[in-house]
Amino acid sequence: MDEQAPNAPKPHVFSQLRRAYLLALSLIGLTILAEHLIVEAFLSDQAKDANIINVAGRQRMLSQRIAKFSLLPNSHENETLLANDLANWKERHQWLQTQLFQDPVLPKLLELDTTIQQLGRLAHTPAAQEEGDGAQDAREVDRQVSLNRLSEDFLHKMDDIVDQITAAATARVTTLRKTKVWIALGTGVILLLELLFIFQPISKFVLSQFKQLDVEKKAQAKARQRAEVAVKEKERSFNQLYALNQAIDQAAIFATLRYDGSIIHLSEKFAQLLDRTENRPTAENLTELLHTDEGRQAYFSELIASIRTRNWQGEWNLVTTSGNVYWLDVSLISARRHPLAEIEVFLLANDITDRKSARQELDTLNRQRLTDEIERGEQRARQIVEAQEKERLRVARDLHDGIGQKLTALKFGLESVRPDKPERLLDKVELLKELSKELILGVRLATFNLTPPELMDYGLVVALEKMANELSRLTGERVVFVNKDYSVRLNHTGEINLYRIVQEAVNNAIKYAKANYILITLSTGDRLLSITIDDDGVGFPPEEIKERTDGSGMGLSFMEERIKNLRGRIFINSTNENGTRITLNVPLLNNSET
Repeated sequence: MDEQAPNAPKPHVFSQLRRAYLLALSLIGLTILAEHLIVEAFLSDQAKDANIINVAGRQRMLSQRIAKFSLLPNSHENETLLANDLANWKERHQWLQTQLFQDPVLPKLLELDTTIQQLGRLAHTPAAQEEGDGAQDAREVDRQVSLNRLSEDFLHKMDDIVDQITAAATARVTTLRKTKVWIALGTGVILLLELLFIFQPISKFVLSQFKQLDVEKKAQAKARQRAEVAVKEKERSFNQLYALNQAIDQAAIFATLRYDGSIIHLSEKFAQLLDRTENRPTAENLTELLHTDEGRQAYFSELIASIRTRNWQGEWNLVTTSGNVYWLDVSLISARRHPLAEIEVFLLANDITDRKSARQELDTLNRQRLTDEIERGEQRARQIVEAQEKERLRVARDLHDGIGQKLTALKFGLESVRPDKPERLLDKVELLKELSKELILGVRLATFNLTPPELMDYGLVVALEKMANELSRLTGERVVFVNKDYSVRLNHTGEINLYRIVQEAVNNAIKYAKANYILITLSTGDRLLSITIDDDGVGFPPEEIKERTDGSGMGLSFMEERIKNLRGRIFINSTNENGTRITLNVPLLNNSET
């Protein structure tokens, strides 16, 4: 199992390397080809120049022969030789003109045409026979002089032409040498540039690649070792997976089905649950094992067939052939093992029979609890009505026995006042004053017990403070109210409920706990209002008091009902040694004024 090194060369790097080598070789090949073509061109020109120089040299030789034969006395043999030399010279002269058509020496070659014609005419001019010897000699002398002059001129021009052709050939050779030097320099520069910018970077790159390949080789060796370890781990994992599969097959409820409900595979636990003793792939239909009712079997078949378009999850109620009843939480999933295989249905299930039984029992308990709660509510309603009637009776009794009697006494006292007996008048007036004070106090106490006006006018803080002061004055107990940081107003219902709860708690502490000291603490936070009522009296068991049916636990029930209406909570901690602490927590958001 090979692993590619993290710094392995990419294909485009090799492409750049190939292009660099092709560019270098192309430049070297172009310089060699250019040198070859230039040298070949110069060699061709040199061969041409060699022929021209060779012919020009022969022309010089023939020019010398023609000049020599033209100066010799006329004879048949000399004329024949001169004619042959002139014919050869003219033939080569025409060839030179053709080869040097665009050469600077061509005008000079054309000048030789006139000179050679004049030289030929003088050389073939015979001496006059009718003239005397003196005239003949003079004429011969003039001819010889003209021949000498023309021969010298002809030879000088011919030498000049040959020298110019030779100089031109030599200049081309020099140019060739310079061109070869420049080509060699260019080739050297190209090789130097290729060495600096192509071969040297490439050599460094190849060296780095060799080092990288060495690193990759080591990495591959380590990877091979890891692969071997991975193979061993894979074998171990496969064995564990096989064991896990066996365990799941024995512990889990699952099946593989076709869309018609026929079984492909059934786990051992599912087979045992369905009372199927043999678990082997057959064409048996699962729906026949799920329920004894044909309608339910048809429902299961339609449900399995519908998994072609969507998965399904829900609960199944099974009744096996042996009559056992089960509840399963079932998931049906459509799956395909490979692209060409038939689509299958996976059935995964959990046995929720115990949970269903527990839920049914819980529903039964809830129904029983609801029935008890309704009965308790009805009983509480009756107790509330009875309490209201008792409260009305108490108010009526207080008015009749207290205020009423005092009013009657006041009436009788006023009727018994006799101005004719001034010695007893002062005592009667003092008695009537005391009776009036008691009457005013009774009215105030009755009014205070019903609804304190401070609660309506000034809010909870003033009402609780007034309640503490009045109860301390009326009962002689020490009732203290402490407001830590409460400064907001609740809605009317919230303040009345909290006031009644505190009033009930304080009255219980005075009436039943026989407390000497009662502390009412009011505090607030960002979201919560808290009221704590502490006393040093005799404690009581709250749960036991609330379960009484004689009406003595109505106060605590009313307190709980009121705190529920405010969406708050009440905490009661009571012991005989430490007294009782009642804590009320009410959310400000739900009970603030809007």
